[in-house]
Amino acid sequence: MNVPTTLRKIGVKPSKLYGQNFLVDKEVLEKIIEVANIKKGDRIVEIGPGLGVLTGALMAKGASVLAIEKQREFVDYLRNKFKHRNVCVVANNALFAIPKLTVEPPYSVIANLPYSITSPVINLFLTKAPTPPQKMILMVQKEVAERLTAPPRASERGILTVLVEMLCCGKRIVFSVPPTSFWPPPKVYSAVIELTLKEEYSKAMVKKTMAVVKAGFSKKRAQLKNALKPSFIDVEKTLLSLALDPCLRAEDLTAKDWQRLANHIKHK
Repeated sequence: MNVPTTLRKIGVKPSKLYGQNFLVDKEVLEKIIEVANIKKGDRIVEIGPGLGVLTGALMAKGASVLAIEKQREFVDYLRNKFKHRNVCVVANNALFAIPKLTVEPPYSVIANLPYSITSPVINLFLTKAPTPPQKMILMVQKEVAERLTAPPRASERGILTVLVEMLCCGKRIVFSVPPTSFWPPPKVYSAVIELTLKEEYSKAMVKKTMAVVKAGFSKKRAQLKNALKPSFIDVEKTLLSLALDPCLRAEDLTAKDWQRLANHIKHK
């Protein structure tokens, strides 16, 4: 497929605002499919399928694909392209669709995510999807991939890092992807990440823990005793009782540390 020509035919100009960069590297596509290890009948949710390059590769392996696409031109193109195939194209904004997603488990999410919605899409699948996926294989900005997989004490850690660490039993950067693998080429490197979700977790515990995590990261460079003080009582005392140094910063704690803290700290 000649991506620029096809886009011109359907009247679409790639949007920098929405981070639209179309995968044109067949080798990268084959590596994603290899990592996914698709079996006939597997259910896949794809976000932002665009011209359906990944969609077609997933379908060719025997997967049943639910593709969520916001842009009308792509919706019409995909429905025509995959007519009478095992592909369902949903015309919706992924950020609205995920909390109402009706897909029979188990399923996986495999997508070349638009850069502008990477973090909210991951967050929604982890916390708001009626049934979370088994696995997520995602093309994201390399910087985001490094943030999501950053170990404790790494400065790249953030709120989403802790959430991923808490809810995933496996997380890894599979391989890096250069800008030349896309059209138009982005200004940054990308990476494919694989997140394997835990089979069970308490949504109530997640909500409780993340409230403390968000408070801790609200002043990322501050010591925990100061970052948490506006929202909680006896902060220093609670931290010491859990053998956590009050002078640590949010990035220093593991997901388990945050869960322990959430179970003991009291709101004002």
